[in-house]
Amino acid sequence: MGTPFISGITPKVLLGDVSGDGPGEGQILLPDKGQGQKYDQLLGKELSFVYTKEIGPGNGAPVSMSLRVAGIYDNSSPGIDGAQAAYVSSEVLQSTLANARANTKALTYPRAFVRVDSADEVVNVQNQVRALGYSVNSVAGQIRSLSGLFALLALVSWVIGGFLVIFCLGVGVSVGGSWIKQRAREVGLLKAIGWSGASIAGVYMAELAAVGLIIGAVGALLGTVCSIVGTAVFSGLQLDLLPVAAWAMPNWLLVLGALFCVPLFLCLGAVGHVARLVRLDADSSLRDL
Repeated sequence: MGTPFISGITPKVLLGDVSGDGPGEGQILLPDKGQGQKYDQLLGKELSFVYTKEIGPGNGAPVSMSLRVAGIYDNSSPGIDGAQAAYVSSEVLQSTLANARANTKALTYPRAFVRVDSADEVVNVQNQVRALGYSVNSVAGQIRSLSGLFALLALVSWVIGGFLVIFCLGVGVSVGGSWIKQRAREVGLLKAIGWSGASIAGVYMAELAAVGLIIGAVGALLGTVCSIVGTAVFSGLQLDLLPVAAWAMPNWLLVLGALFCVPLFLCLGAVGHVARLVRLDADSSLRDL
């Protein structure tokens, strides 16, 4: 269906050199894909389109018109004109309608778009148009309504992050505690050969920190790779509300935080157990051998 091109409203043009005013005389914009096939190979080609011309009451005849494909637009997300609109200039559309039916009345439109010179004039122009009796909606209003949703999503992400930190702390306490409790007999042997409690505690905590650092490094590496690949995937989707740069690196502060938190949680989980073990004497530690 031929649809008039409206600058700033129609989807993003992927291929072709199309001016800001849209296709010119004898040109057309086609969708990126539709009906199971891609249309990008049609860029720059002359295509014949057929419409019906009224030749009498209830009678019509096919009329062919030739248009050059000036651009291919992104229709991955269906817009208000549908998923497979064919955009032409308003002049082409009006001349085609006039030729199809000679006694066509003046065209009527279900909606109109108004572009203001600056964002500061949006509210004033809205009020003026509304005073004429029209229902008015603006992109600025839509963005303001979305800001609340984004704020809620940000809050939810912080809540989930908090629960994740608490969960990881619990896992670290459990793993670190289990790791140290298995070393009770080693404490007896070390004390039997003259090691002090402080030396034993220092060695065990350093051992746990090293294990945690290795685990954190593996997790940070996997997370970084997934983050980079994820930005490439979302960038390819070309979501207007979620612009993402392809192959972007994650925040290094978060990566360093992961490297620091894993050994910290393991050591925190082992502190109490280490303190109890180093207070045992060699006989008590070796009694079960």
